[in-house]
Amino acid sequence: MTPTRMTDTRRARRAARRAAARAERPSKPGIARLALPALIGTVVVVAAVAALMLPGLGGSTGGGSSSLPPASSAAAGASGASGPGGAIVAPVVTGNPLPDFQNPTADPAVGLPAPLVSGSGFDGKPAAIAADGKPKVVLFLAHWCPHCQATVPLIQAWVDAGGVPSGIDLVSVVTSTSSAAPNYPPDAWLAREGWTVPVIVDTDDAVARAYGLPAFPYWTFIAADGTIRARLVGELKIADLEASIRGLTGS
Repeated sequence: MTPTRMTDTRRARRAARRAAARAERPSKPGIARLALPALIGTVVVVAAVAALMLPGLGGSTGGGSSSLPPASSAAAGASGASGPGGAIVAPVVTGNPLPDFQNPTADPAVGLPAPLVSGSGFDGKPAAIAADGKPKVVLFLAHWCPHCQATVPLIQAWVDAGGVPSGIDLVSVVTSTSSAAPNYPPDAWLAREGWTVPVIVDTDDAVARAYGLPAFPYWTFIAADGTIRARLVGELKIADLEASIRGLTGS
């Protein structure tokens, strides 16, 4: 065999071995095509989780929020509850109800009179949203709402640190109580958190309906003249809460 023919034979053998090796290896483009749908699925799942963590209504400056439970369970177990100091007084609401909250940037409730409320806490101690010439922050809470459970210790720490400005009333409304829902009863939950903010127990959800509550936690800011200045849904950072309070006082 001449040198030229031997070289050609070796080249042919090497080419055949490379072709056989390529045939045995998986195709990289094929792996990429298989991985792409899985990646897309992961993105969709992450997006869905992110959407669940966003405020319940578009445009709110708050963090996460919880939607209302089915109406059939909303008030179950609330009316019969009582604290160690006495029976709960069912709240009395006067004034026109506010429109349901939908969009904080175009809220039709802004400028309307806030409904007045007289009721009590779990211990029977009187509590109210009154027309007394003082700006007010009203925080609606539900015991089963994880975002409320995150908000309560944050706000209590702020209160303990003297964060509430002088002349501002901070009032909480405990509503949408259900004995079948987690973290029941609400008075035990708030006692564990050392909650010192005045509480109105909304035994039949009348206060929530009057204020157009859509989800939790729900914030209503009332000016000194008794009109609605702003409403928000979701977890608020303390800086955002303080900014909203400055909007009430103009300071």
